Amino acid sequence: MKRIVCLIMTLALVLACAATAEEATVSITTGRPTDKAPTIMVAQLDNQPGARPQKGIASADIVYEIELYKGGSTRYTAVFNDTIPAEIEAIRSARIANATVFADYRGAFVYYGAQVMEGSSAIQFMESGDFEKTVGDSARYNGIWVGSRDTESNTEGANKFYRDGHRVAPHNVVAKLQDLWEMTDWSKIECRSPIKFASAYRVPEGEDVTSFAIDYGSKSYAPSYVWDASLNRYQRLYNNKPFTDGATGEQVYVDNVIVQHVESSWYEGASDRPKIELIGKGVCEYFLGGKHIVGTWERENLRKRTVYYDPDGNKMKFNPGTTFVQIFKDAEGNKLNILG
Repeated sequence: MKRIVCLIMTLALVLACAATAEEATVSITTGRPTDKAPTIMVAQLDNQPGARPQKGIASADIVYEIELYKGGSTRYTAVFNDTIPAEIEAIRSARIANATVFADYRGAFVYYGAQVMEGSSAIQFMESGDFEKTVGDSARYNGIWVGSRDTESNTEGANKFYRDGHRVAPHNVVAKLQDLWEMTDWSKIECRSPIKFASAYRVPEGEDVTSFAIDYGSKSYAPSYVWDASLNRYQRLYNNKPFTDGATGEQVYVDNVIVQHVESSWYEGASDRPKIELIGKGVCEYFLGGKHIVGTWERENLRKRTVYYDPDGNKMKFNPGTTFVQIFKDAEGNKLNILG
């Protein structure tokens, strides 16, 4: 009788474990275990010297750095999901490239104004039928402009932004990110992610690289990464100094770095009107596990997600954790420098 009871208990335990395994899930933005559905907030962050160090950036799962002004001046598009900080700073305006990144994730887009000039208008781009069909019921919170399709709730959302008196405008706009997250109707939004993760940490075959730097053509916008073998992560530096969070002071570490080569130009030659081709295909260089490998990326159209491929043409699997994507403009003479 005791044996039967033990067998029944063992079977129940096995079934319970199997059920737990089936219910277990991982974050679509980090590949780490999670018990919540994805609720992605994509925020446009300033990167001019007056905005550094950015507050809340250490909580981002994925961060894109994109040159938006000729000569190397960049901004960040940060993707928050696993952790939604109470506030982030400094929020800046959006360009078409940033909205294109947002369409890869959906969720809620947080920004402070957008370019409006004909031909490079991010507002017109986000009002287009193709964009509307791509993002569906995703929310858009523009702290400086209310109207058109910037969500019916934007009037209320606009009061979730304020200026930090300890910094100088325009580099001091704060977004109450958690408040915006709470006011978003997530039941209507289907989030997604272009980045796929391996089930566990791995070291791919590739060239050993311990440090590398991205040259955007400006000494003031100079990201670099150093491999820390004790952590199996990359320490991110900026202008040869530790890249830290402005709210906590913590050093930002990265698990994956994607250097995505794209075609680019400038509308009518204007230095502040970037035309960055994030729809199409090109070369991608990946850094993970202390290795450097070369693959490709492809995005057929706005509605499709970006797909990253490994050197053999298979879909790339990244290590669980945080990812930085350095958009690399070949036409602008950007350089990737392998340092060690």
